[in-house]
Order: sequence, then C-alpha cells, then structure tokens
Amino acid sequence: MKSNRKDITLQIKNITVMHPHFKEAFYGICSLVEQSANSGIPLGASVVAPSGVGKTHLINTIVNKYSQSTDLLDPRSAVVVVSAASTPSSGSLIDRILQELGHPPGIRTTRLQDLRQSILVKAFQERSVKLLIIDEFQHLFRGNRGISSNEMTDLLKEIMDKACVPIVVFGTDELGDLEQLDRQFASRLPARYQMRPFSRGEEWKGFLQTFAGECTLININVIKTLEKQIYQSCSGYLRTLKFIVVAAVEVAIADNTDVVNKDCFAKAFAKVFGASNSMKNPFI
Repeated sequence: MKSNRKDITLQIKNITVMHPHFKEAFYGICSLVEQSANSGIPLGASVVAPSGVGKTHLINTIVNKYSQSTDLLDPRSAVVVVSAASTPSSGSLIDRILQELGHPPGIRTTRLQDLRQSILVKAFQERSVKLLIIDEFQHLFRGNRGISSNEMTDLLKEIMDKACVPIVVFGTDELGDLEQLDRQFASRLPARYQMRPFSRGEEWKGFLQTFAGECTLININVIKTLEKQIYQSCSGYLRTLKFIVVAAVEVAIADNTDVVNKDCFAKAFAKVFGASNSMKNPFI
C-alpha cells in the first residue's frame, strides 16, 4: 500500500461533495456572514437536519473556510462553535462560549451575570469573531422552557446587536419555528435551510460518482456500480455511508490491495452492522 490506513481514513472523512442541500446551506451562510460584515447589520439562519446527514461536516467546512481566510493570531476564534446544553440556560451558554474564546470558567451567580455578558461581548469584539454557531439548538424546544428560552434569546440578541456577530443555529427536526421562542430573535435569523437524507435517484448516483473521484489514495470506484446496494445499507445517510466505505477500505488494506471491490463491502457490512442484524447483506 502506498498510503497508510490513517491517511486514507482521514481523506474519506474529510471528503466534501457540494450536493444541492449542502451547497445551498454552505453558500447561504457564507453570504450572510459577508453581508453582515459589509452592512454592519448581523443576519443569521437556522439549519434543520436529522442526525447523520452531514450537519457536523457542514459546520466543520464553514469553520475551515473562515479559519484559513483570517489574519487573526488564533484563527480558530474566527468562528465560534458551541452546543446548547440538554437543559439550556443563558449562564451555561456564556460559560461555553467564553471557554471557546479562551477564558477560564467563571463563577456563575446572578450578581455576576451582567458582568459576564459584558465580558463576552467584549471578547467577541476583540477577537473579531465573524460567526457564532450554536449546535443542538432543538433543546430549547423541549418541555416547558419559557424562562430559560427567553433568557437565551435575550442573550443572543445582545450578542448580535452589540458585537455585530451573525448567529446560525443548528438542530434536528425538533428545531421548530424560531418565532415560537421569540419573534424579535426570529427576525434576526430570517434564513432557514434544511438537509435531508438522499433519495435514491440521479442525485444519489451523481453524489457517489463525485465521492469516488475525490478519494485519491485508494480506488473506491466500485461504489458507482454498487449504488443500489450501498443505498440499501445506508438509506441515504452520509455518516453511515462513510462508516461503510471506511470499513470496506480497511478490508482492502488488510488484503494488501489498492482496489476496493464488492467482496470488501460484503465483509464491511457484516463488520458495521453485526452478524445478528436483521437486515440482509445487500452485497452478497
């Protein structure tokens, strides 16, 4: 093998195919960031995507774009990414953002809340943060979150207004209409994007063809002729697709070959889903 397992696995993990839903969300968010910077009026968005369709990969792609194009000493702060806690509060969100910006955890008391918010806004300004991404935002729609949700949206409105930082929230299908939380907050995040699993069709075939072409360290061209079987095994979910492709690559590497074949996928399916899985192995 000319390339080692780690390099091949990393390349597959990082393959980015600009399929329509991904492309619309990526370029739409980038456009909002640029528009916010040029106008001084921050605008944000929400992205709804079930687990496994590429939400995390989209976030990483956005982070990489702005990390590479910034002049900051610490390019990681160009885009700040945090996740909303399972029991979200404005205090927990402030802590998470400040830690991402390099501040030590603070003492969380009501008396210090306003001070910590001021420190947070100042940190955004000093670091020239271009975008704040909040993942798992669907947590704000669970149960009776009236008071905590209001505190969270008030904090986020303050960040947008005082630090002039656009905010994009990501969540699963539980992420409802933002107007349910706060009409003023919703007006600041007018764009909404949705990512779904692939349906089997020409778009799916085109995706696999592009995906195979992006993998240059090992030959996985067989996925173009196995599109039906691969769809049956992953149901159009990209995370599962990458699991299966990586597992098939590992089989090929163990066999000391640079070409992944159907038999590799048959063994990979058994490896990923287990011998007792009720789903029939589509590669046999």
